[in-house]
Amino acid sequence: MIERGRQVDLRSFKEPFIRWLLKTHGGSPSFQRWRRKHPSDDYRASVSANIEFIWKEINGVLGIKKALSLQIFRELIHFSQYKRSAPPQIPMIVRGEEREPATIVTPYIKECFGHMTVGKMLRAIDGSSTMQLSRRGTWRPRNPRPVGGGVGVGELLESAAKTPSSKAGRRGQARFLPYEVIDQIKAGDTISTPRDGDATDTKWRSMTSKGAADDGRWFGLVQKVHIAADGSRSFDVTWFYRPVETPCCMMKYPWPKELFLSDHCTCEEGRHARVKEHEVLAVHDIDWLGNPNGLDGEFFVRQTYIVEDRRWVTLQKSHMTCSHGRARLGFKTGDTVLAAIEASRPFSEPYEVVKIFKQGKTTFVRLRRLLRRSEVDPGAYPAPNELVYTEQLIVAKPDKIVGKCLVRFFRPGEPIPTPYDRGGTGNLFYVTHRLQGDGDNPRCVPFDNDIPPSFRQGFDPTNCTTRKLKGMDLFCGSGNFGRGLEEGGAVEMRWANDIWDKAVHTYMANSPEPGCTSPFLGSVDDLLRLALEGRYSDNVPRPGEVDFISAGSPCPGFSLLTQDKTTLAQIKNQSLVASFASFVDFYRPKYGVLENVSSIVQARRNRAEDVLSQLLCAIVGMGYQAQLILGDSWSHGAPQSRNRVFLYFAAPGLRLPDAPALSHSHFPGVSSRGLGEMCNGEAFVRRTFQPTPFKYVSAREGTADLPRIGDSKAGLCIPFPDHRVCTGITGQLREQIAAIPTHPYGMDFVKSWRNGEGVMTAAERAAFPADGSFRVSSASKAWRRVRPNEVFQTITTQSRPTDARAGTGLHWYEDRPLTVQEIRRAQGFPDHEVLLGTTADQWKLVGNSVARQMALALGLKLREAWVGTLYEDGGGHPGRRPRVPSRLQLRSFVRLFGGAYDYASVGKSGDGRGQASQACGNEEAAVLPGTSDGSAIAEDPTARKQGVNARLRPADEFDNDADIQNGVIMCPHRSSRRKWGTGAGGLDRPNSGPPARA
Repeated sequence: MIERGRQVDLRSFKEPFIRWLLKTHGGSPSFQRWRRKHPSDDYRASVSANIEFIWKEINGVLGIKKALSLQIFRELIHFSQYKRSAPPQIPMIVRGEEREPATIVTPYIKECFGHMTVGKMLRAIDGSSTMQLSRRGTWRPRNPRPVGGGVGVGELLESAAKTPSSKAGRRGQARFLPYEVIDQIKAGDTISTPRDGDATDTKWRSMTSKGAADDGRWFGLVQKVHIAADGSRSFDVTWFYRPVETPCCMMKYPWPKELFLSDHCTCEEGRHARVKEHEVLAVHDIDWLGNPNGLDGEFFVRQTYIVEDRRWVTLQKSHMTCSHGRARLGFKTGDTVLAAIEASRPFSEPYEVVKIFKQGKTTFVRLRRLLRRSEVDPGAYPAPNELVYTEQLIVAKPDKIVGKCLVRFFRPGEPIPTPYDRGGTGNLFYVTHRLQGDGDNPRCVPFDNDIPPSFRQGFDPTNCTTRKLKGMDLFCGSGNFGRGLEEGGAVEMRWANDIWDKAVHTYMANSPEPGCTSPFLGSVDDLLRLALEGRYSDNVPRPGEVDFISAGSPCPGFSLLTQDKTTLAQIKNQSLVASFASFVDFYRPKYGVLENVSSIVQARRNRAEDVLSQLLCAIVGMGYQAQLILGDSWSHGAPQSRNRVFLYFAAPGLRLPDAPALSHSHFPGVSSRGLGEMCNGEAFVRRTFQPTPFKYVSAREGTADLPRIGDSKAGLCIPFPDHRVCTGITGQLREQIAAIPTHPYGMDFVKSWRNGEGVMTAAERAAFPADGSFRVSSASKAWRRVRPNEVFQTITTQSRPTDARAGTGLHWYEDRPLTVQEIRRAQGFPDHEVLLGTTADQWKLVGNSVARQMALALGLKLREAWVGTLYEDGGGHPGRRPRVPSRLQLRSFVRLFGGAYDYASVGKSGDGRGQASQACGNEEAAVLPGTSDGSAIAEDPTARKQGVNARLRPADEFDNDADIQNGVIMCPHRSSRRKWGTGAGGLDRPNSGPPARA
C-alpha cells in the first residue's frame, strides 16, 4: 500500500488485509494453517494488541520519518489522528490549593442549579446576540401572579344568582365556600382542598420545593358530582400533582404555577376518597396547555403525570376524563407474545396470537407454540433465542400473557443481523426451521415456506425505511453506549465528544463508516461554549441539527467507591449533569437519555443536593416528557451485576419511549430495590420482577468459548488478542493468588484464613499484609474469586484484585486476575470491536462504559417510540401522508420549540417529519414529528397499563381545511387559545357533555 501511495490505517486491517493475503498467499498450506488460528478475518484487534512491535519493525525498515507519516501510528501510538480542539478561555474555580475549570451552562440551567453546591462551579453564557434577543422573557413569566387565593368564585356567585334555588333550599356557607358556589361546580371544573399532612394519618408528608411556598392545598379536576338525599355534594376528581409531589421533590422547580394532571382518580378508591363539599377551598382557573410566558389562569397545565410509572407525558384531551375501566388487551391477532402458561416452568415462553375469542363473557386467546430449538434440536448448538415454528396450538386466558416479543424469519445459513444475534436481549427471537411430524419423533426442517400472512414479523434491521435521528454522544468514551443505542435502529451518532484522546480514537476506530461521525476531542465546556458563541463547525453542530442527545456523565462524583465527594474535582464531576442539561436547553433535541450510577439518586440524606431531582426539574420545566428507569444490566443479558439509572426524555407530542421489559431473570440473591423517596414515602423507581424468557447469563456462560491461559504469564492469545491481564503481577501477588482456593466458589482471603481457622496455612498467610490493614479486615473483599455460576461484579475502571472494596477480580479456577477480554464480555463488547491503548487504558475504557445489552434494550424502545412500532408491518406505515395532529399536540409542541426561542427552533426534515419552525409570531408553518408516516404519537394511560401504547386519535381536529396547506400545518397566532366549553372554573367542556365517571 505504501508503494502505491495509499495510506495505511487501522481500517485497512478489517477487510483489505485478508483480501491481499488471500491473493498473495492463498494457496500456501502454511498460510492456511496460520489463518485457522485466528477465528476472524478482521485483524484490527490483533494489530492494536501488537502495535508496539509493529512500530518497532516499521521504524527499523522505513525510518522514523516515514513511519511517523503513517496514519495507523497516529491512531494507535500517538493518538493524534483527531486533534484536540483549541479550547476557549474558561475561568478557573479556586478553593485553597484546588483548581478546576468552571462548568459552562445556559442561563436557565444556572438559574435551576445555582442554589446547590454544584452552583459554585457554574458559569452562564448568554450566547450570541441573536440568541440573547430570542431568549428574553422565555424563562420567566411576564406577569407573575400571587400563589394564594382561589379564582373563579366571583363568576360562580354571578352564575348562582341567575340560577333558581334548589329544592333543599341550601343557603349560607359551607366551611370554605357559600353553598351557592358549591352547587354550581360541574364536571370539568378545577377545585382545591386541604392537603393530607403529618396530622392526618396519611403517608403523605409535608415537603416544600426550593423557592416555593407551601400553601397546603391539593387540586383536583372534577369528574363527577354526587348529590346525597340531603342535598350535600361530593366530588370524584382526578388529582393534579405539583412538582414537589413527584420525583422533582424539594428541588427548585422553575415554574411555581405549573400543575401536572395525573391518572390518579378518587373513583378507583371508593366514596370515602371523594372530596366533600365542606372540603372545597376554592375553584380555580386553569390555562390548559399554557406556558410560563403569561398565564390566562391561576395555574397552567401542559403535562400528565403517570403516577405508577413516575412518567410525564404530553397532555391529551383523553387524559381529562377518568380512564379506569377502559381495559385493553394490548395485543392483537398475529402479534408475538410472551406467556407464562405452566406454573411449573420458571420462564415465560414465546407464542403467536392466532385468535382472540369469547365464550360467554370470558375472553380467551388461541396461541401457537414457538418452541426453542435448543429443546427440540440440541445437537445443532443453536442460539438461545432461536425458535422453531410449529402447528401446536393452545388456548389460554389473556392474563397469562406477560408481555410482547419480536420474532423474525431467516433462511437457514443466512447471517443473523444485529439485534437478533444478541442472545435475546430486547426479547428478540428468530426462526430458521419448523417442526415437521407429530408423535414421538418430530424433526426440525428448514423453513422453506412463505411466511404466514397473519404473522407479524419483527422489523428488518437491514432495510431501514425511516429517517434516523441525528445523535450527539456526549462523554462518549469507547462508544459502547452510543453504538448500543444505534443498534436499536432509530439513531445514528453524527457527533461524539470526550476529553480523553484514547476514548475518542477508540470510538472512531469502531465507527461503522468513515466520516459519518465528527468527533470533538476536548471538554464539554469547550464544546458548549463554542456552540453558545455561534462558532459552529463540522464537530460543533448548529441548533436544529441535533435530534438526539445521549450522555453518560462522569460518575465518580456520585459513586459509592469515591470516599470523598466534597473535593472540588468531584463537585466538578457532579456539575457536569448541569452541562448535559445545558446541551438539552441549547439544542432542544427530539429525544435524549442520560445514564449515571444509581447512587446519584438521594433518599433521605443530602436531599437539598439531589442533582438528579434538580435535573428532572430542569428537563420537565422545559416542557419535555420524561421518565426515570432503573436498568439492571443482567436483566438484559449482560453477565454483570451492574445497575444504573437512566433518564429518558422526549419532546411534547412525540411518543416517550417505554422502559425496556426484562429479557433475562435475576440472579440468586437479588432483592427488591427502590431508589429515592418522594413525599408520600414511595420510591422514584423500583426494581421489577416478572417472568422472563431467558435465565441470566452467568460469568462462566459468558466466557465459555475463551481458551484457558493458565496464569497468563505468556500474555498472548491469538484467537482473542485482548485475553490478557492488565495487572502487573509480582512474585508476591502470584503467591497470594495461589493461596486462595478455587473451591468452594467465591473464596477470598477472609474466608480462606478465618483468623487462623481456615484452610490457609500460616506459611501462606505470611505472603499477605499484616493484621491491621483494611485489606485483611473482616469486611474486605480483597483477593476474591468470581463465582462462575453467578455474574461478574460491577466492572470498575481499574483491575485491582487486592482492593478491599472492589477486589472480586480473580478467575474462578485459574490463578490469575480477570483479563480484558473477560470484562469485555461482562460489558457486552462484541469481539470484532477494537480497544486502543495499553491494557490499563483498555480496562478503563471498558469500565467506564454502559453495558451494551442495556444500551441495545434502550435503543429498541427508542426505535419503537420514533418509528411507531417494532414490527415490520403496521404501526409506522412508511410513506403514508402525515395525519393531522390535534390542536393540543400542535400547541404544546409550538410552545416548547417555536416562538421566541431561536436556538430551539428546528427546520422541517427531508421526510416531512420535523419540528416547528420559528413559529407563531403571526402565522408560521410547522410539521409535528411522530411515526414514520408523520402522524403524532401520544400515550394513552389505559393502554399503557395494559402494556401497549396507542397511537393518538386526534380528538380536536383543525377547524377547516384552510389550516392545512400542502400537508403542512399552519400554526394559529400564539395568543389564541381554544377552550373547552364554559365551565365554572374556566375549563371549557366538549360539546358532547361532561366527562363520564369510570
